[in-house]
Amino acid sequence: MESSRIKIDSINLSNVLSQQEFASIPVKKFTKGNIAYDNKSLTLYVFKSGKAKAIIYENDEEFILYYLEKDNIIIPEESCVIEFIEESEVYLIDAQSFYSFFKNEKFSIAIISSLKQRAVMERRIIKNLVFKTCKNRIASFLLEIATAQNEQLLDDIYIHLDLSVKELATFIGSKRQTVSTVFHELMKDNTIEKIKKNKYIIHNIKKLEEYTHSS
Repeated sequence: MESSRIKIDSINLSNVLSQQEFASIPVKKFTKGNIAYDNKSLTLYVFKSGKAKAIIYENDEEFILYYLEKDNIIIPEESCVIEFIEESEVYLIDAQSFYSFFKNEKFSIAIISSLKQRAVMERRIIKNLVFKTCKNRIASFLLEIATAQNEQLLDDIYIHLDLSVKELATFIGSKRQTVSTVFHELMKDNTIEKIKKNKYIIHNIKKLEEYTHSS
């Protein structure tokens, strides 16, 4: 499965570390609503269970970079906080442990690949925010999810989108009303259709692709 901002694909570290190595990693529990941020230490967070969102805050507004779930990794830093939306358990690998773990080739490849994937995703987000309209961003976001979920029947593509308009707006980086208007335009011209709660059909993938570039 390909990654999207609502479901990042990752390698299960339990498959690349020995039982002894894995047993040495401390686990921290977080409750729903907890916030994690840079505490001036270099610590790798590896999700054991639960769910969180990586957020940038500015002027009481939030922008969601992506969701984090089992096996996903992140290094908290000053500009991005982690808000837990479910009870979660996280492996904490501090900088001093990096040295010994990175002797494990599979571990180092898995971590570097995941960080590279995250960097590519964040650059794509920046490009969309700087150069694209709200409609461009929504179309790109829907295509990304469609590619990741890969549920096609004949000429139609099904997507599961468990996001409110407000949440979608925090992913897109636009006002809620603007996102709502554009989303309804896509449904009105039959590019997409809502068939039940959180379930949509993309009827015209070519038109959606054209919307990623239209002005």
